[in-house]
Amino acid sequence: MDKKRILVFESSQTFADMLLEHLREKEYEIKIAKDGFEGIKEVYNFLPSLIITDIEMPLLGGYQAIRLLKSRVSTKNIPIIVFTSLDETKDKFWIKEAGADIYIEKSPENLVVLSEKIEIIINENRDIDYESIKIESKKITDNSLIETLNGILDNQLFQATLVAMVAKLSEKAASLDETLQGVFSILNKACHSEICTVMIKDTDECLLVYNANSAGYTDAIADDFKAITIADFNKRFTDFKVMSNEIKDFYGPAAEPQNEDGSDKVTGENNNRIESYILIPLVEANQEFATVHIGTSKKEYFSSFIKETIEFFLSAAAPVIANALRLRQMINLQKKTRVAFARYVPVDVMDEIIKKSAAPVSQSENRMVSILFSDIRNFTKISENTPARELVNFLNEYFSMMGNEIIAEGGNIDKFIGDAIMAIFGAPRTLENASASAVRAAIRMVKALTKVDTSEITLPDTGFGTGIGVNSGECVVGNIGFQNKLDYTVIGDTVNLASRLEGVTKYYHQALIVSEYVYSAAKDNFIFRKVDSVRVKGKDQPVGLYTVYESYSGEEENDTPKILYINREALDQYNKGIKLYEMKEWKTAEQYFKKSFAISEQEGKDDYLSSMYLSRISELLKNPPPDNWDATITMTDK
Repeated sequence: MDKKRILVFESSQTFADMLLEHLREKEYEIKIAKDGFEGIKEVYNFLPSLIITDIEMPLLGGYQAIRLLKSRVSTKNIPIIVFTSLDETKDKFWIKEAGADIYIEKSPENLVVLSEKIEIIINENRDIDYESIKIESKKITDNSLIETLNGILDNQLFQATLVAMVAKLSEKAASLDETLQGVFSILNKACHSEICTVMIKDTDECLLVYNANSAGYTDAIADDFKAITIADFNKRFTDFKVMSNEIKDFYGPAAEPQNEDGSDKVTGENNNRIESYILIPLVEANQEFATVHIGTSKKEYFSSFIKETIEFFLSAAAPVIANALRLRQMINLQKKTRVAFARYVPVDVMDEIIKKSAAPVSQSENRMVSILFSDIRNFTKISENTPARELVNFLNEYFSMMGNEIIAEGGNIDKFIGDAIMAIFGAPRTLENASASAVRAAIRMVKALTKVDTSEITLPDTGFGTGIGVNSGECVVGNIGFQNKLDYTVIGDTVNLASRLEGVTKYYHQALIVSEYVYSAAKDNFIFRKVDSVRVKGKDQPVGLYTVYESYSGEEENDTPKILYINREALDQYNKGIKLYEMKEWKTAEQYFKKSFAISEQEGKDDYLSSMYLSRISELLKNPPPDNWDATITMTDK
């Protein structure tokens, strides 16, 4: 088997001799090149299995040599170990970016480590194309090498690498926070950026401050650095009056990752003095919009080359940061706009407007929905006896509380009509069961009434209460109006009936009445009690009316109002009475209604519906109806 060949780029004869002595017992064929230029030429003659190179060498340094070898198809698979005394983070970063396979700090003690790494890497199957190297060797001359190397001098290599990293950052960063975190990471690798602050002018005179204490400086030192950065920023932007600020801190590898309470920690125990400091503005479209402040404990660190490298990187990063800032501002503006318009436009409609921009929100369509109407009882008397300011404040609070309950169940507030509320369930967003959602919202509204503050208004003797009507059915849904003013709303008989149901809650002494269509869709979700059968004006087909309960007596929650629970036996007696009443078995029905009334009375509840049917039966027994009587009453009002 042929010996493994190791080519060493080493300008120090002392280290070259030490390396040869250390590897003498190994069966390697070793050749020494005194610099990178000679080393590259030897690659084509010696055909090495492995290259070991220093970085600082005359004529041609290690960065350029590595870059050249790794950029050529024939030599890119030759493994390269960098054995150098350069040990700063930025040096390790550039070594990796140049394409080296392994980095080892140069010292006599690390010769053993080097030997171990050689043993591993040299026996790997790297598929080195020696035939192509031999063919290419015939074209390699000093002039051709110099021409190739002109394109990969240190500064150009650094700048090209930085541009590539900025491009990757712009692709991956989804927010300003992520963008700045990426900038800090690159700065920490590209230079000795131990502590860094970026200060950005935002809208509404808000100052955005991002801090990266990667060296883990103590609170005192970090605070002193922040004070300097703020003073320098204010000197640079004298017209920018800071009204508010947002601060984001990132902790670094030298700082402890967490405090004792588990929160992120952004300082450490590094007491070194910050000896070097630099400020670089960020510019876009010839306008400065931010400043970058970098500090390090190394004295006179920011040489012309390092400053040029940082400035080059930040000039490339500035548009990326500016774009991320604009995205942040756009998102914040959208949030503010949504909050403002949500007071006037249902959220689902607003989403559709944003999605379709200037196009119509949607075409009118027939859709199955549920409509809820709510109205304050005796509001005319309340308004007559309450000062206007107090009345408006009360209504705002009341609408806010009721509106929140409606929205919580997926409803959209269509409009406020004086003291009334109209809400839609099932449009524009489809709900799994719009009827059930509307009833749940109505129950929540009844419960919320106990929390409404009525201390600033004058109430009638009957106190404060509301009536709620809910109906379900097909409606025409869409935009109604003209091009300058459109309302997303619903029209149709379903809406009209819902409004009438709310109106008859006073007649039936019920807080909530729903139609038989709601009952059919939601009967498995709640406890229903039939109220009556009515014939709406203009319609021949009667409609069943129901009231709704949340639970049975003894099963209710502590805060459940009396009107939302019913005795199970009382309801059973009542339902039997209703069936017999509709069958014209009035005397028997009367007995059941009396039992239902008595049970409710024992619980301290006034059962108006049972008493209503007892009165009706009494009248029917005295004055029997015609033969076509169908237990239905006719609503004469619209």
